[in-house]
Amino acid sequence: MSREVVVRVRVPSHYVGDVEREVRLAYAVDLFLRGVVSVKRAAELAGTSLYDFLVELRKRGIQAYPYNDEELKEELRIE
Repeated sequence: MSREVVVRVRVPSHYVGDVEREVRLAYAVDLFLRGVVSVKRAAELAGTSLYDFLVELRKRGIQAYPYNDEELKEELRIE
């Protein structure tokens, strides 16, 4: 059974941005970094496409997949 928790956060009135989107994204990134969820599930929790979530990770300097270029080529069987 899933349990939902509501968290209240005060945001300055001068803040410009989508607070809900930013909080969902931060939560998803945190869960991904801690290894609690996969990158795909994190994207779902963030409410974004997998591609957009990968872009967000890249902006933050977070590696989504633990492959270097050679390992990736081998994994994808690219010469």
